[in-house]
Amino acid sequence: CISTLLMLVTGDIYTLINYVGFVNYLWYGVTVAGLVVLRWRQPHRPRPIRVSLFFPGLYLLFWAALLLFSLWSEPLVCGIGLGIMATGAPLYLLGVRGGPRPPALRRAL
Repeated sequence: CISTLLMLVTGDIYTLINYVGFVNYLWYGVTVAGLVVLRWRQPHRPRPIRVSLFFPGLYLLFWAALLLFSLWSEPLVCGIGLGIMATGAPLYLLGVRGGPRPPALRRAL
């Protein structure tokens, strides 16, 4: 809710799309890279679809070029998008990870 309100403060829908678009494409690439790492570390796990590593590698190559171009052309927008994304880190650390939680927080979660 807080990150959505921060994004709505911009008042310009195109800037909002740029914030969200950069962060979405960042996570798409991280997901594909994670699949490549799992394929490399655990090659004998059963997979429903076998694909050559050429295609994810090609995707990651273009992904990196697009992200670098975005960072180069609009560093402020990308930085703000990353900052808005980072607002979820305290909630993750408090709610998902971490040790003992106060009883009221446990009930809320």
